[in-house]
Amino acid sequence: MELSSPEGRWGLGLVLGLLVIGFWPLLLLAVLDVSGTPRKVLVALGPASICLGFALLILVCGYRYGESLRWSRAQTWGLAALFLGMGLAGGAGLWFSEG
Repeated sequence: MELSSPEGRWGLGLVLGLLVIGFWPLLLLAVLDVSGTPRKVLVALGPASICLGFALLILVCGYRYGESLRWSRAQTWGLAALFLGMGLAGGAGLWFSEG
């Protein structure tokens, strides 16, 4: 990645921002000693927020670079919806398995 250009710095910022969005519940779970419902919430938010970050990345890349990637708007939204669905299913599965 070329970091000397504004586009490269924007891409790096986007990736770092999405990592923060995706992994904050797991980082909080690692730092805090919680149990009960707060633990269930943080465990369930882990995959949900990671997949939300990927869905946002797909939407941003699909709208900015969709033509060069040969993605249609429907493909972009479909892939983002797939990641959102996986995150919700994973979060619900962990919610019900914790406890």
